Amino acid sequence: MVKRVFVLATMAIALGAPCISAQTCANTKLSCLIPTALHTTSSAFNFVNEAFGTQIGQLPLASPASGFVYQMDKSGVYTSFSESFGPLLAERSETIGRNKFYLAFTYQRFQFSNIDGTDIKNIPVLFYFPSLSNPQVVTMTQNRIDTKIDQFVAFGTFGLTNRLDVSVAVPFERISMGVSSKGTEYSTTTTASASFSEFVPGSAKGVGDVLVSAKYGLLRSERFGVSGGVQVRFPTGDERNFLGSGAYGVKPFLVVSRRGRVAPHLNIGYQWNGSSFLATDANGSENSLPGDFAYTAGADIGVTKRVTVVGDLLGQHFFSAPQISKPTALTANVNNQSTSFTSVQAISSASYDVENLSIGFKANPIGNLLVSVNALVKLNDGGLRATVVPLVGISYSF
Repeated sequence: MVKRVFVLATMAIALGAPCISAQTCANTKLSCLIPTALHTTSSAFNFVNEAFGTQIGQLPLASPASGFVYQMDKSGVYTSFSESFGPLLAERSETIGRNKFYLAFTYQRFQFSNIDGTDIKNIPVLFYFPSLSNPQVVTMTQNRIDTKIDQFVAFGTFGLTNRLDVSVAVPFERISMGVSSKGTEYSTTTTASASFSEFVPGSAKGVGDVLVSAKYGLLRSERFGVSGGVQVRFPTGDERNFLGSGAYGVKPFLVVSRRGRVAPHLNIGYQWNGSSFLATDANGSENSLPGDFAYTAGADIGVTKRVTVVGDLLGQHFFSAPQISKPTALTANVNNQSTSFTSVQAISSASYDVENLSIGFKANPIGNLLVSVNALVKLNDGGLRATVVPLVGISYSF
């Protein structure tokens, strides 16, 4: 699953948290997978769940903007006037046209490789029992989390008027996880030690968070257009299985683009989130998931009448969000002697950036049918990330 691989945060939290008793999670949801593997309470993993939920609730989707847009000619007939088929992961300012309908299906695979710059297949975490200030046992663990998501999304866009579109995106996700933990327990006062190894697999599938949006054409000229809109996220996905964020979200956005064979575009927006189980604090109260400012800048180029090439830079700035440190040197007493270890730690309420490069194309084999292919490439290490995310899609305009 994605955002801050529990294990990182989970352990990191344990690092600075009070005593963690040897209890296991009370259910079989994926939010309990890491606690079960480590034989700890789920409360120690709230920080990780918040980070994860923030990411999984906002995985990039293809744009619901139609590849074909229509306007009425002088004879009163709607005709397509696009010189390119538009962007893949961004909006264009043009609306589809009154009573026109766009239907699309996409597939993306997210196979996560690191979180905040740390390889999720090699996460060192040091635990203190019963507490950091007065430990009787220290436990050094090496952890591995294998996580992938297959995301299938159905889109529909309808032109209510010549200037107003409404869109719906319904994702279906299949998540596979595996948590491995190997470690050694050391007594702080004697030579006693014990090693352990644990592997716990898990999976889930179902509908994710449904998105409903509206886009209105604010300004139109011969070559330039400006549109504004709002996107609402409904918490229809099971957040305890990381199929959704568990929170309502509202995202107003603005789109500026140029028409033509070379069509640059810019999208900006801010996401507000409600409270979620994934952001439960130590007192059992649900808090709001972190908000983020998002931007997309790029261009779609009609290289031929049937092929459009698309390139975009996508960025998100998350505010006051949990992070995991890179492995750092720590010391702990083993048999009354100071001993060096390496461990990740929790960084709470920090801000970070997620940046990706999107490169793809749209091809028009026949009629109003479009086939899309894209690759999303990570440019930095913020958040839980996949190195490359492939996308394929098919769409039709009526």
